[in-house]
Amino acid sequence: MSQNKPELQVTGSTAAIDTEHCCAYCSEIDSDSLRMAEENKRLKEAAGYFKWVLDEYSGNTYVADMESYELLYINRTSSESLQLPIEKAVGRKCYEVIQNRTTPCPFCNNNCLKRDKFYEWEFYNPFLRRSYMLKDRVINWEGRRCRLELSIDNYSSEYKLQKMDREREAILRTVPGGFVRVDARDGKTAIWYGGDFLHMIGYTKEQFEKELHSRCSYLHQDDRNRVSKIMRLSKETGMPTAAEGRIITHDGTQKILTMTFCYVGAENSWDDIESYYSVGIDITKERELQEKQRCALEEAYQAARVANAAKTNFLSSMSHDIRTPMNAIMGMTAIAQANLESPEKVGNCLDKINTSSRHLLSLINDVLDMSKIESGKVSLTRSKVNLPDMLQKIMVMCRPLVDEKQQVFQMRIGRVCHENVITDGDRLCQVLMNLLSNAIKYTQKGGSINLRINEWHSLFQNKRRYEFICTDNGIGISEDFLPHIFDAFSRADASEISRIQGTGLGMAITENIVRMMNGTIDVMSEEGKGSVFTVSIPLEICEEEKAEGRELSGRPVLLVDDDKAACENAGLLLEELGILGDHALSVEEAVHHISSAHQEGKDYFAVILDMDKFGTQAITGIREKLGKDTPVMIASSYDSSAAEEEDLRSGANAFITKPLFKSRLLRILRMFLPVNKGADTETGINEKTTNLFGKKVLLAEDNDINREIVEELLRMHHIMVDSVENGLLAKETYEASLPGEYCAILMDIQMPVMNGYDATTAIRGLDRSDAQTIPIIALTANAFTSDAAKARSIGMNDHLAKPIEIERLLEVLHKWVE
Repeated sequence: MSQNKPELQVTGSTAAIDTEHCCAYCSEIDSDSLRMAEENKRLKEAAGYFKWVLDEYSGNTYVADMESYELLYINRTSSESLQLPIEKAVGRKCYEVIQNRTTPCPFCNNNCLKRDKFYEWEFYNPFLRRSYMLKDRVINWEGRRCRLELSIDNYSSEYKLQKMDREREAILRTVPGGFVRVDARDGKTAIWYGGDFLHMIGYTKEQFEKELHSRCSYLHQDDRNRVSKIMRLSKETGMPTAAEGRIITHDGTQKILTMTFCYVGAENSWDDIESYYSVGIDITKERELQEKQRCALEEAYQAARVANAAKTNFLSSMSHDIRTPMNAIMGMTAIAQANLESPEKVGNCLDKINTSSRHLLSLINDVLDMSKIESGKVSLTRSKVNLPDMLQKIMVMCRPLVDEKQQVFQMRIGRVCHENVITDGDRLCQVLMNLLSNAIKYTQKGGSINLRINEWHSLFQNKRRYEFICTDNGIGISEDFLPHIFDAFSRADASEISRIQGTGLGMAITENIVRMMNGTIDVMSEEGKGSVFTVSIPLEICEEEKAEGRELSGRPVLLVDDDKAACENAGLLLEELGILGDHALSVEEAVHHISSAHQEGKDYFAVILDMDKFGTQAITGIREKLGKDTPVMIASSYDSSAAEEEDLRSGANAFITKPLFKSRLLRILRMFLPVNKGADTETGINEKTTNLFGKKVLLAEDNDINREIVEELLRMHHIMVDSVENGLLAKETYEASLPGEYCAILMDIQMPVMNGYDATTAIRGLDRSDAQTIPIIALTANAFTSDAAKARSIGMNDHLAKPIEIERLLEVLHKWVE
């Protein structure tokens, strides 16, 4: 209303009204009334039209107040269904009229009723004895909050159609895909779609209709022509067709669908439009899985093909490598037999047979080792290992190979504080031998090979990380082959390598052993310049009394070596023993140090000279300055008695084999202390005194040649032998012998009648005084650690692998025979 309303004017006793304002006020009231009247008229007309629609609805219609449950309206159909006039139904409770209940129905006012959409449900009315398909929603009826209900019963055609529609929708929902009807006139426009169609193509209804204009342009453009041709083919043949194609969803994701097409002509269509009916199923995950499986199969095939080729090459190489020493053995044997009157020629043949047989044995060991490692049957045997002894053994084995190629081989020791460790010494030795033998094989004549050992701290308690670095200046490894250096059966394809015998298993075996020891192996190489292999292994150390040289404390010792690093490392070892270490890099510098020390009255207690770098003249020159009383010790990688005698004649007092370990330095220096000098001289070098002379052993061996070899070797060392062909005879022969008649039994494992294990068990079970104490030593081709463990577990004392080496056999017999 206007704010300028007329005001009542009171003057004295008379009240007066402003006529002009009063007329304006009345006009405004008339205008508002007119608008309200028109609005009411419009609402009444709308309400009337709504009622007319409800009246004409073919199903039942009810309107009930949601608070009082009062029926406000029913249509004619409802009146007929209830068999009740409209005027008698309106005003009563809906649950009384429709269901003949005395209390409200729990379904009338539930939380599913909404203002903006219908809630659809199905209900069996026991009062009317019919099932109904119902639709309910909340409406405003003449200012009251009411429930509008539309229903059709199961006798009506609409009910049946809705049931059919529901069944069709249920069936369509079971298919994991979408349905679309495509207009055949343009082959692009979707007339109808359903199921999971929109979700499958990744569009909402609005996006599909507004952005794609209901066209099938979601298909990948590279697949559209092909899919269209297959779809049109269903029209030409009258048969369903199928295609697989890619689609692009609204967010750009690519999917793969399998689509079927069926053509329906206009004459058979309800709306006279010819169409293609299509079902699409998303098979993206299946295709991705198939692609992964295909790639996996391809990789497996390639791996199998490579392994096949590698094994074929390996067998070809092995055939050549095995035949080579076999030919040498057979050829040299024939030559020896033809020249029995010439001992020199026979001896030469035997040397070559020995070399060839050892090479053949190494080939066989490699193959067996790899087979054991791949099958997971290799186990590590932990025992105490003395690193100086192990390295000395390695140097002895490598020396003939190095000398043959006139190479320079040096072994350097860094700061190694713990010389005794707990590990599998045989396997560690095998790793280092594999590295060194490869370095020797692939290094040219006159080249150099170095092995350096360092000890570093470890994160594990009671362990140290030992580093073994093998360096050579040989042919090196090509960049292409370097990633395959540790692959089994692989060898580089080069003319230099093809002429070198080998199985291609050495590095694979080495890597496997290192990994079993929880270590690592790395390689750096450059073709034509050499290689560096670094093995790092954590080893448990033996906590023993530290080597102390209190009696040597403060004594000066001069180290003469042209390698400054070697001098510094040796100096650190001497320092740990309390010895004052000094070094010189040349003989001239050594002579100068000796002269200066003598002038200052601080003569050296001893001089250690590296004979690998300086000749015997260096000893003479140093001896002239030192005089006769100061010891000169020769350090060399060569353990040769002939060289040692020559050095001693030149003025040296002692010989020590490199690499220099603390314990060796301490032992050799103590020899020259005044107190111990006489005792050490009298003691001399520890040598094994034989205790086998004239003793008798029992040999069980089923192979005639092997039996003859062992008999001859033992008799050459004045040991008597009784031989039998199987385990049962061994048991019976021993049982019939006098106590102490045999000092030991050498037992083959694989024998007829009774094998070596069963024979040992039978002997240990005999009722005689020496049955438990007589040494039984296994002689077998089963050369693995697990075989040795099994032999010991059934009562054997030791284990020797064939072919038998007489030195090793004598060593074992010395060990067990009193």
